[in-house]
Amino acid sequence: MTLVPQTLDEINYWDLDMFEHGDPHEAWRIQREQAPVWWHDRDGGEPFWSVARFDDALAVLSDPLLFSSQRDGIIVRTDAALESGPPGAGLGIQPMIHTDPPRHAPLRSIISHNFRPRSIAQLEDQIRAAAVECLERAADERDVDFVIDIAHQVPAAITFALMGVPEDMWSRLADLQHQTVTATDPEFTHGRSPQEAAAAASLELHTYFAQIIQERMEEPGDDLLSQFLQGRIDGEELSWMQVVAEAGLLLAGGLDTTRAAASAGGILPLIQNPDQLKLLQDDPSLIGGATDEFVRWASPITSEARTATRDCELAGQKISEGDRVVVWSPSSNRDEAHFEDPYRFDVLRNPRHLGFAFGEHYCLGVHLARLTLKVEFEELLSRFSGFELTGEPARVRSNFVNGLKHLPVRLTPK
Repeated sequence: MTLVPQTLDEINYWDLDMFEHGDPHEAWRIQREQAPVWWHDRDGGEPFWSVARFDDALAVLSDPLLFSSQRDGIIVRTDAALESGPPGAGLGIQPMIHTDPPRHAPLRSIISHNFRPRSIAQLEDQIRAAAVECLERAADERDVDFVIDIAHQVPAAITFALMGVPEDMWSRLADLQHQTVTATDPEFTHGRSPQEAAAAASLELHTYFAQIIQERMEEPGDDLLSQFLQGRIDGEELSWMQVVAEAGLLLAGGLDTTRAAASAGGILPLIQNPDQLKLLQDDPSLIGGATDEFVRWASPITSEARTATRDCELAGQKISEGDRVVVWSPSSNRDEAHFEDPYRFDVLRNPRHLGFAFGEHYCLGVHLARLTLKVEFEELLSRFSGFELTGEPARVRSNFVNGLKHLPVRLTPK
């Protein structure tokens, strides 16, 4: 266990202690400097080419035919995961995030109109109402866990509403989603192994969404699941199993990413950098532009894996067909060659970052995430004048998702 690596040889990206308690940014800094594209072969999981710089990451994400998401999935695989294969492999069903051209774009286009800027703008009142309700509860409490009580609540309410999920199921489905995506964190596995917890949670999610999708087949609505059922690819309707897979993807995309940006990328660095907080308090019109710095800083998805479909070269390294290639977005978003003073949190930066990925798999919900963060922080800063840490932030134990699982904060109402 090396919490803060000092040399390239000490870097082990399978060491989750480093991600939870140490400093992976120091590992990425060393790698960017000494071996930007580096063959990582350590006990714990599959070997892979580790990509640490912005431009190299951009090259990988920009070429989905050369660097496939579909072939082996986008999650770098532990030894245990290698035994079971990528998500949905047993059924031959992959959600859109695990697909390549030519299938990916038509699958995405079935619901993409919901996420265009004009459509998202129409959700502002709904988002604001969710934020107000959440923050009114927080004002009564004053001492809150910002992750659970605020950062999670607002995007979860919008995600579940768009999917047409009844409110009495929100809490349970969120818990199951955490068990699948962050099964490497014991807090979410309830005493079971990561494999057991993820399998059980996936089965329960599959069962629930199979039932609700059967109901939508009989009585469709205008929610996202109904739209998938009504969609066609080359004249063929989607199977109910495909829609179940997409439901899981929508859940994961809607719950973890925006809450990480709000907590690890928003309120925590604002507390730690009071000059930046004051800028937003003095001029709330800056909040919209600051949201991309929140995302850059948090980089909610830590790693994205691809598989090379033919022999190629990246940053002078010869990559063989079948090799796994892993892009680290937090590292790309601290690349000294791309960002001036990258370790400085700057709400005026307006960065071009990879926190929403790039290319074929550029985040479908990017406009929703930005609007949710903007509205949430407008309401937050209009109601509270002070924010004080009352305990240590707790990071997620994972090398796939980034962010915080707990952030104790005392709020001072205006």
